[in-house]
Amino acid sequence: MAIVLELLSRKNIPLKHYKFEQDYVCVGRDFNNDLRLDDPYVCPSHMLVAIDPESGKLMVNDCQSTNGIKVNNKFVRQATLNSHDVIKIGRTRLRIIDTKVPLAEAIPLSELEENLSWLNQSFLAISLSFACLSFLLLSRYLGSVQEFSFIKALPSELGQLAVFCLWPLSFAILAKVVKKESHIVSQFCLTWLVVLLANGLILLQKIAIFNIHPGSWFTWIELVIFAILVSSFIWLSLFIAFHQTNHRRNIIVCAMTFIILAPIYALGFLNIDEFSPRPSYNPILLPPNYNITSASQTDIFIDRANSLFTQVDKLKIK
Repeated sequence: MAIVLELLSRKNIPLKHYKFEQDYVCVGRDFNNDLRLDDPYVCPSHMLVAIDPESGKLMVNDCQSTNGIKVNNKFVRQATLNSHDVIKIGRTRLRIIDTKVPLAEAIPLSELEENLSWLNQSFLAISLSFACLSFLLLSRYLGSVQEFSFIKALPSELGQLAVFCLWPLSFAILAKVVKKESHIVSQFCLTWLVVLLANGLILLQKIAIFNIHPGSWFTWIELVIFAILVSSFIWLSLFIAFHQTNHRRNIIVCAMTFIILAPIYALGFLNIDEFSPRPSYNPILLPPNYNITSASQTDIFIDRANSLFTQVDKLKIK
């Protein structure tokens, strides 16, 4: 029976494992130990982990150390160890691994991971970032009712891009914390693609509002599309950053989507009221660039306006 000890970080993240094909392991700061720990709070000969010849179980013994031994956060002088028990000596954490316990089945490798490998290109990330900046400046130009100034608009749009950068950077940092590959280039490419898609949908929304004047049903369609976009973005970010089962990933996506969208939806619906003494209006003027339908003739427009006033007069009589 082999003795396997796993070195852990302060947050119990596995860093390294040691396998010993012998019945006992001496642990300490001295170079003569089987496992030497470079920890000033560990004694030269701190503890002994050995297999009990009678029971076959692992035992830990304190070798009269200065700071003692903790097993699962409890001080012990001698104790029987079980699989996944955490031993703390000084500031070092070691976990007992039972090699007889079967490991979980491997996570199935998805073809999607291979299909997304094209995102891991630095040139593509740089190109998409410039495309996002150009699209944001174009949207600001189309929505401007005053003289457009490129120099004045550029800092604010660059600041907006910097805010978007927080998302891929946060996933890269989390991946580094858990000792995984950051995939930061893929995360940036995915972020820029979603930004372009979101701004494209906003442009289509303005065109639709300008030309067909949709009713309240259009708001629900916007909410559904926005929810699908956000959840898909989070799902793909998690898929690129971490190796996990689809079930766990789906749970995290649902929770994060709810956390992001619930305040937005709640504030939107709570502000709806039949009457407000201080109504708020949207002062944004849509430029003619959004118009894809033909303009009405003056005579037809006047006739429609007169019919509207006639309908209002009838309502007043009623």
